[in-house]
Amino acid sequence: MSYTFSELLQDAYTELGQLRRGLASGGSASTLADAAELAGQHREDDWKGGAVFLAAGGAPPAGEFARVVGFIASSGTLALGSSLSEPVEAGMAYGLASAQYPLATMIELANSALRGLGDVPQVDEDVLPSSAHTLAWARRRPLRIDHLAVPGVSAGDPWRTLHDWDFVPAAPGSPGAVLFADPLPAGRPLRVWYLAAHPRLAAHGDVLAEAVAPELAVAAVAERALRWQCARKGGDEKLALLWQEAVEELQAARRRFPIWRPQRPARLLRLRGQA
Repeated sequence: MSYTFSELLQDAYTELGQLRRGLASGGSASTLADAAELAGQHREDDWKGGAVFLAAGGAPPAGEFARVVGFIASSGTLALGSSLSEPVEAGMAYGLASAQYPLATMIELANSALRGLGDVPQVDEDVLPSSAHTLAWARRRPLRIDHLAVPGVSAGDPWRTLHDWDFVPAAPGSPGAVLFADPLPAGRPLRVWYLAAHPRLAAHGDVLAEAVAPELAVAAVAERALRWQCARKGGDEKLALLWQEAVEELQAARRRFPIWRPQRPARLLRLRGQA
């Protein structure tokens, strides 16, 4: 099952001790009210600058999130900075994060943390070659290239790996080229395997790369968030201790949940005189 950006942020806020859970008593596309747990329990605008997350699963707005721009203490109503796709209804589970780690900052920290884990394997399918012998390629050297050997087949694996090719890099801003020794079958797409930084996550439904375990991603985001907080509040010994613990937990998560990366297949050796 896919692990979404919304779930990653909620789990990271929880790890930081910054997320409380509750059930909405009502609301709209731009508000969420919790008369049972929030009304009369806090001061006016106490949650301003925080973030609201609707629990994942179910129909919209499940999984969506928004920044809190106001809080009415008497009714326990949170005003949201952006409208949800559907109104909040009574009984919906939600998470409420404090303003200590602003949502916009957490989004950037999460993406920075994922990039910091190193490259992840990615695959582009339906890539069309530039010619029978050439493929323009703007990313780093491919790990593996397959071609569609059995078109029109949905069962099994219709792809076959190509071995006799070389990569020619280019100047910055220009695509490199993959050169094939043998002509490619006309009209057949390619499947290219390569390593790259984790794609940027922004929307609530964006999905974490399958090669990255959720536990590793949460540990990375929590560590990066505490590092940021330490930089803001230099000299806070308790915060520095929490950051050090987060560093150790991230190291342990790296060992327990290593990122799988494919290896380049062996290249075939062609001897002179052989076809």
